[in-house]
Amino acid sequence: MNKKIDMIKFGPVGGKKGTVWDEKGRGEIAKIFLSSNPTDTYYIHSLQFLFVENGHSVLSDRHGPDYNYSYTTNFTTVVLDYPSEYLTWISGTNYSTGLRSIIFGTNKGSYRPYGSTRIHPSIPYKEFKFEIEDDRSFGGFHGTKHDTFIGSIGVYVNTITSHPQILQS
Repeated sequence: MNKKIDMIKFGPVGGKKGTVWDEKGRGEIAKIFLSSNPTDTYYIHSLQFLFVENGHSVLSDRHGPDYNYSYTTNFTTVVLDYPSEYLTWISGTNYSTGLRSIIFGTNKGSYRPYGSTRIHPSIPYKEFKFEIEDDRSFGGFHGTKHDTFIGSIGVYVNTITSHPQILQS
């Protein structure tokens, strides 16, 4: 199976403008690095991923500005219990221009809302959720970025999944 071809692309949700970024075929995630400032800008500033490919750790490009960007006050590392823990859903909120908050769900639990959960009364927002379920079919992220924040996010889902318990028999 060619993992880069046998996928469905969902989203992205969020702003429609910005520079496109794509992590198609990179579904085995060990860590997620993100930065935000929940009190000022209401956006997720940057995302970066540590993938496992052919048994080796591979760091993705950083999507968004440097971690020492002047508006960023929160830097977070989400550490998954790889290989037994994997993404099963992603949810959050977005303004029409960018990603405001994000929650990562796994087969073992969830990792809190990152970014701002405050609702600004004069700015319309939308909630989103990508449910991937428990069959290890997550196939990567994609989206857009601006100079100062993540504009949008979406996911890839493998159409054909391999179940570890079947392969071990």
